[in-house]
Amino acid sequence: MIRALKEFKAPYMIAKSNYMAQIDEDACIACGICRDERCPMDAIVEEDGEFQVLNDRCIGCGVCIITCPSKAITLIERPVQERDPIASDITEWGKMRMTNRMLDEQKIQGVPK
Repeated sequence: MIRALKEFKAPYMIAKSNYMAQIDEDACIACGICRDERCPMDAIVEEDGEFQVLNDRCIGCGVCIITCPSKAITLIERPVQERDPIASDITEWGKMRMTNRMLDEQKIQGVPK
């Protein structure tokens, strides 16, 4: 499933985490393990010898954190405007899902809001 999300460049198709990875440039030893071996979404890139996270690709899974030998990677909260609301219970989740589906259906059919 993650491979499909990566290939179609749609990291948030299934779920969007309210967290994202962040690399401490001072602690990073530029080994590349996070980019080359761990990140399932190719969200870590190297520019001018420094590694950084592409926030629009990072799904906040934390896989990169586990093997960072210098412990330079942490998960931080996404900015409030980029977060999805979290339902308090299954009933609220169902209502949110129904609302989103209706909005998506209106977009597909071209129905004005």
